[in-house]
Amino acid sequence: MSCPCKPTHVTPRLMPAAPVPRSPAMLRAFVLLPALVVLLSSTYQLGAPRGLAAQTLDPVELAERLRTGLDEASVAGDDDALGHTVILARRAVTAFPDHALLNHYMGYALYLLAQRTMETDMRAAHASLEEAESFLERSIELQPIAESHALLSSALGMRIDGAASAMSLGMRSGAAMGRAKALGPDNPRVRLLEGISAFHTPSMFGGGHEAALEHFLAAIELFAEDAPKPPLPAWGHAEAYAWLGQTHAALGRSDEARAAYERALELEPGYVWVREALLPQLGGGLTP
Repeated sequence: MSCPCKPTHVTPRLMPAAPVPRSPAMLRAFVLLPALVVLLSSTYQLGAPRGLAAQTLDPVELAERLRTGLDEASVAGDDDALGHTVILARRAVTAFPDHALLNHYMGYALYLLAQRTMETDMRAAHASLEEAESFLERSIELQPIAESHALLSSALGMRIDGAASAMSLGMRSGAAMGRAKALGPDNPRVRLLEGISAFHTPSMFGGGHEAALEHFLAAIELFAEDAPKPPLPAWGHAEAYAWLGQTHAALGRSDEARAAYERALELEPGYVWVREALLPQLGGGLTP
């Protein structure tokens, strides 16, 4: 039985851990549909398209705004942006409770929020993770996608805090990852999340750095052909290099780690987690 363990690193982005992953954040409140357009145009500066009225608001458009908003907040390590996107997600899923991707992105937003607060407020992080699980499970009921199962697996794994929880949560997490792999055998985000789990799982339970390295290299190869149609999830390419770098660093390969971090910054030049946390840990900054 695998024993996914919660991510332990803290980043100036939304934590992932990671992932991813993925990079800081805060939680807020909720309202209904007419206010949704106001939120879109002012709260997060996403701006509803001109001429878009509340009665014609498109849940697919909202899902795309959530997708891009979460990606941008993660890369930039922006607490406020994540908090605003959580608000937007709550309002969107309230307006369209039976839309699979809106439930997915609500769960993903809470997952990122939990990653950020894991080391400063464990109780709040676990509450966010439990709420994330409920939205991800609802998304799966409506329209199973591989990333929902994989995120559910990670959320369950992050709640493991001892032997007692490892038994029940570990089994559920492993089952969710199995379903993710069955649905998306060539999905790079599934492989990335599997690698993050392996990175934090002792080798005696099937994890370890060598196992994680294999997953991250496979994910990077899969990202080369990855082209999900919006508003499907598309995050993770730069994050895979960030985790590859961490794995090389853990194995004592600083040159390989630096090369991986620099590749992550080529993909996302504003990647705060890599630029301000991971590279400084190696020392010396970017290669001239």
